[in-house]
This record gives sequence, structure tokens and C-alpha cells, in this order.
Amino acid sequence: MTKEQPSGNPFYPGTGSVPDHLAGREEEQSLLKEALTAICGERESRYEPLRARAPQPLKIIGPRGVGKTALLAWLKSVVDPKEADVVRLADPPDGDAKEELSKFLRKLADIPGFDWKSVESQVFKYIHLARNWQPGQPPLEDFEGVLQERLRLRPLLMLMDEVMHYDRKMLKTILQQSQILASDRWPLAIVLAGTPALNVHLDDVEATFINRARNIPINALKPAATREALGRPFLDRGVMVLGEALKLMVSWTDNYPYFIQIVGSEVWKAKKDAAKVDVALVQSVEQAVQEQREDFYESIYRKIDKAQLLEHAMKVVPIIEAAPEPLTPAQVRTRMAKDTDLTTDDAHEIFNQLLDMGLFWTVGRRVQAAIPSFFTYFKEEYKRDHA
Repeated sequence: MTKEQPSGNPFYPGTGSVPDHLAGREEEQSLLKEALTAICGERESRYEPLRARAPQPLKIIGPRGVGKTALLAWLKSVVDPKEADVVRLADPPDGDAKEELSKFLRKLADIPGFDWKSVESQVFKYIHLARNWQPGQPPLEDFEGVLQERLRLRPLLMLMDEVMHYDRKMLKTILQQSQILASDRWPLAIVLAGTPALNVHLDDVEATFINRARNIPINALKPAATREALGRPFLDRGVMVLGEALKLMVSWTDNYPYFIQIVGSEVWKAKKDAAKVDVALVQSVEQAVQEQREDFYESIYRKIDKAQLLEHAMKVVPIIEAAPEPLTPAQVRTRMAKDTDLTTDDAHEIFNQLLDMGLFWTVGRRVQAAIPSFFTYFKEEYKRDHA
């Protein structure tokens, strides 16, 4: 019997969506799967810690649009619900830190489909309190107690997205208490995701153990992965993409995951019932693709403008472009201070802000444009604004 081909648009430019084919992230996926495998290992006995140690925390760090949330969603999708549970926490709303933490504990204590009659309520008193807590009641104080009882029952994968926005007190409690339990070999894996501001935020939180977390920096894909990410979904659906057509599609992406999804989605919609994608078909969507790219560029430009950093950004762009070899962050900051009469501390602060906004990126302790074509857009827009 012939295997039925998948249908529907396989590309998802939306925030945090998992594309049908997640190319170029094999190393990152392997690290995440290792953490999942570790918490599903053998225990000393029922309700007891693991025989082996729990995995170290993982931090996925990258600019917006590179697929951090997609990786979290992918990891959740591969968890066997019979083996482990997943709790996702994303950018808790502003409010009282204790109440928000209590809401999280109630979420943490909820295990869908779990047979509560199979456990003794007195043994799991904290988790029963958390399950019954309601907003407006006194806040829950014993995070460690709830989490430890939760881990006695089931291995847990805790996915925390947009962590740079979390309340500091809440985040400190979550991280410190989680680390105590993980150090005692309870089956807990923590994955944090955020922009480069995440590291600065964690420094402020003073959860020092997180400095030993495994960093997973992600940015643009390699060209071969971009070709795969664009071509494979068409191939899987029986659609041929001619070589020159694929080359043109790749040229519009900057190897940037969000742009890859935009290009693929527009070409898919334009092909309709055609079984082949040629150059003419790809050319027909150029305007739609460029408009969406510019929308993304504009969002970055507005963030820089809102932070009143346009003039500083305009000084940094030529510093990066003119360097015969990629500069280190320290070299860029030194040249920023020299060219703009900034103090060392101010140059460091402005560098971190522009890094977090996606003006540039660091790879192997070298600074490069996060999206090379954005530099061109930025200079033209700046010139127009200051004509």
C-alpha cells in the first residue's frame, strides 16, 4: 500500500509553531532528548529518586524568530505521556509574585488523568493543597514541598519560555528549589528559553547554580539546512522544486528560520494544485515575501527607536561591517566607547540592549549581523528618518 502523503501548508511563520520539518537543529534536539531520557531512568524504588543523577538545566538563547519556542514545542511533542509529564510556563503576567507562584504551583500539581485514589493523601499533602488552591486565598509557601511530591509521582519536564520577563522573586524561588531537588536526583529536567537578555536577567536573580547550565545558542541555519527546510516539505508532499527555484527561495531567507517559513508558506500557497515549483512561480510571490520581511525589520527598528538607541546602533553597524575579521564583544564595546564618548559601563549596557533587540549576534565570541540584510534596511531607514 502506498504511504499517504501529508496535506496542507507545511510551513508555519507564526510565533512558536513547529514546522512539519525542523531542519538544522539536530544537535540541539539531541541535547534536549538526552535530558528527557535522563529523567525517565530507573528509580531506587517507587516514589524515590533516580539511581543516576538528574540532567543539568538547559538554556536556549537566541534572537527573536530563530525557533526557540518551536524547539520547546517540539520537545513537548516527543514526550511519551506514559513516561513523563510536561509543564510549560510562558512569561507570567505582571502581578503579585506570591500569587503568580501559587497559580504556577496549582498548574504544577495538576496531573491530567492521574488516579489520585492510588496514593495516600497524607503522604502527598502539599500537592493536594496546591490542587485545591484558588486565587484570593493565602499564597502557597512551600514550593519545594509541592515540587518534590510532584516528582515522587512522575518525572517532570519543566519548559520555561521568555524567561527574561519573569518576576525576579518568582524565578529565584523556582530555580533555587528546583536545583535542590535535581541535585538530590529527583527526576526533573528544566529548559529555559529567551533572548540574550536572559543571561543578564539571571545574573540579577542571583540563582548562581544556573551559571552551570548547558547553553544552547541558536541563530541562523547553515545553507544546507535552509535548502532542506525549504525543499523537503514540498518533496514529502510529492511536489518537485526545481534547482534554480530553490536557489531563489534560499536567497530570500538569510538562512533565518522565520524567513524560511515565510518564503515556504508563500510559495506553497501560490503553487495551488501544481506538482512543480519553477522560478516563475517563486518570482510571483516576491512582493508578498518582501513585505513580510520588512514588517519584521520594522519591528526591530521600532524597538531600537523606542529605547532611544538609533544613533548608537548607527555607530555600531559600520564598526561591525568595516572589520576585516569579526570582532569580539569586548572589541566592539571598546570601539563604541571611543567613537561615541561613552563610558565603559554605558558601552557595555548599550551593547547588551542592541544584542537583545536583534541588531547583531555573537557566534563563538565573535560579533556578526544577526540578519545581514537588516543592516541595509536599518541604514536606509535611519537615513530617511534623519534626512
